[in-house]
Amino acid sequence: MKKIFVLIIICFMFLFGLTIGGSFNKGASQLFEETKEEFENEIVVPDNNYQAMQLVPNDNIVNKAAKKFEKIIDKVIDKIFSFLS
Repeated sequence: MKKIFVLIIICFMFLFGLTIGGSFNKGASQLFEETKEEFENEIVVPDNNYQAMQLVPNDNIVNKAAKKFEKIIDKVIDKIFSFLS
């Protein structure tokens, strides 16, 4: 009985965390829809000279670390494939 109660509490906390997280963050689909609407509104104007935006992530410590890990993973995979062939 105690195990079932603990399992129910854990499930409740998980669902509660999902609802909290979902209400504060904008999802990628919402951001895409907003950007798409702005684009569509701008290109329907006659004689419009639309200049596309270049979206590049800012270099910060997370991006730099991710790029380093990506290079390490690529090197490891290359070594494994070279060893297997």
